[in-house]
Amino acid sequence: MGLFSKLMNEFIDIIEWVDTTKNTIVWKFPRQDNEIKMGAKLTVRESQVAIFMNEGEIADIYSPGRHELAR
Repeated sequence: MGLFSKLMNEFIDIIEWVDTTKNTIVWKFPRQDNEIKMGAKLTVRESQVAIFMNEGEIADIYSPGRHELAR
């Protein structure tokens, strides 16, 4: 993998998850050494709530809708 490919894959622009099983209670977004980019878009579906954690503490909670991450 070249340096450019590594840099392009380092930041996440869109965060979204679609539950096809309809029976998941908690799901952890796989970071895989990627960082969420400032201004990234977050889509929370009608039956979902997004909770962002930072060092084991709740940092933000997002209700259904489309959100732009500012911090």
